[in-house]
Amino acid sequence: MTATRGNERQRGPEQARNHAQTIVVKPAPEPVRVMLVWCPHWPVLAARMIHGVPAEAPMALVAKGAVVACSSTARDEGIRPGDRLRQAQHRCPDLVVLQHDLDAEQRAFEPILRAMADVVPSVHLVRPGVAAVRAGGAARFYGSEVRAAQELQVAVRRAHPDGAPEVRVAVADGLFAAEQAAYQGVAVVPPGGSPGLLADLPVTVIAEAAGDPKMANVLRRMGIRTIGALAGLPREQVLDRFGAAGLRAHQLACGLDAPILNPRTAPDELAARIVLDEPTDAIEVIVSECGSAVEQLSARINDGSLVCTGIRIITHHEPGPRETAGEIHEREWRHPWHLGSREILDRVQWQLTDLGKSKHRPITLVEIAATELDAAVQHSQGLWGDRPDDHVLHTLTGLQHRLGYDAVLVGSVVGGRMLHERQSFSPFGQATPDRAVRRLEQPWPDTVPGPAPSVVFREAQAMRVLTERGTPLSISDRGVLTGMPTTAEWPGRPSSRITAWAGPWPVNGRWWRRAKTNQKPLHRFQLVDDQQRAWLVLHAAGEWWAEARYD
Repeated sequence: MTATRGNERQRGPEQARNHAQTIVVKPAPEPVRVMLVWCPHWPVLAARMIHGVPAEAPMALVAKGAVVACSSTARDEGIRPGDRLRQAQHRCPDLVVLQHDLDAEQRAFEPILRAMADVVPSVHLVRPGVAAVRAGGAARFYGSEVRAAQELQVAVRRAHPDGAPEVRVAVADGLFAAEQAAYQGVAVVPPGGSPGLLADLPVTVIAEAAGDPKMANVLRRMGIRTIGALAGLPREQVLDRFGAAGLRAHQLACGLDAPILNPRTAPDELAARIVLDEPTDAIEVIVSECGSAVEQLSARINDGSLVCTGIRIITHHEPGPRETAGEIHEREWRHPWHLGSREILDRVQWQLTDLGKSKHRPITLVEIAATELDAAVQHSQGLWGDRPDDHVLHTLTGLQHRLGYDAVLVGSVVGGRMLHERQSFSPFGQATPDRAVRRLEQPWPDTVPGPAPSVVFREAQAMRVLTERGTPLSISDRGVLTGMPTTAEWPGRPSSRITAWAGPWPVNGRWWRRAKTNQKPLHRFQLVDDQQRAWLVLHAAGEWWAEARYD
């Protein structure tokens, strides 16, 4: 034991450090030749096609209050991705603002993916607007990579809704290099030429591809600003400094990209496609045409021991005189129980009714797809059932057919500060808002603690609160009462004597709005009258309102 320790002491510090830092880097696999298709500005094109926005209108797609993508006309107004929505609207008051919907973009990209699969099988979807295939098999079949890229480009242009005059196809070593080649307009990068193509690009591009955007800032501070400079560093040192993300970035910089392309297999979609013989806007005719297809769709769902709780209905409209493609309108419908054939047809009718309230061209095609499916065993009825009685369903559905689907409402509680903000009403037969919409778990300053009132008035009722001297009670800006509350009066009602009270509590939420509009401070107050009724009241500038009642 002593000899061993002595031998350890004889090992120098430099040798010990080198022994501890021994790193084994496995050789990178051989690069894979990838053929990539890129449709520039696809998010904007898809949104314009879905929502029917004119090509000359400035348009921006927004997510979380920031611009994600914008049209060329919006760019001419000075709008760029990353701008805040308020800033973009200030620069262009006529800006058409739409929410960024990645699922809708992918659905619009489906025809292009099918067209690619007809030319080269095993298509890999990178993201909506970008897809790739292995170039080796396609080049052998068509004779060369250039010929295969031309065939792929022609097929995509035919499937593109606008003809796609600027669809780009690029071939390079690896998925990352092929995508950068498409951005630069390079059709074919010869084998081994990817490092030269990437050398002058900034390191921010490769840092994002490696999954560590913060790495770019560190590299720039170290004086490494281009991908070529990163490729010149020893790989072991990059791995030691940045870990797995650094190793990945260095391999991409050297052109050693061996991506795993997952072939896209089309799932067995539970959907119905109804092509109308002649374009029409008659609701009864369209619903009748959809009847047989909906029955078959419902039967396929039942045969799979599934229950459908959500559907998507898409209507395709006849193009105008100067349009190459008509408008597309889609809507999601969710159900708290399950959607049968009758319920699906009801929602087709309701959606067509809403479309009829605005001017639209006749409908040529209706698509119905099941979007939310559960196992039937999860929806089996318990001892007392899990849905209202059939007589109740029939009565309420009948009222919806007479008055409109949005005339029979069901209430639910959502997040909010004031009581009227916490009420949410949705048509009967729709699923209640999920947790992300209700936002009940978030902190809501100035909310009423304890049990909620049983009756919340849609509009606060005017009232008066008097002191023991018969004068109106008031609350100062500091929350100090001018007297003791003894009497409550309502217009057209007999007055009540106040037997107990609590408060006042200041409502400080959204104080910046009051500062701009010169609104007086708001206070809450609880009262109990001699008839054993409790009230939640509001006070501002000497005026009183009854907000809710406790029963």
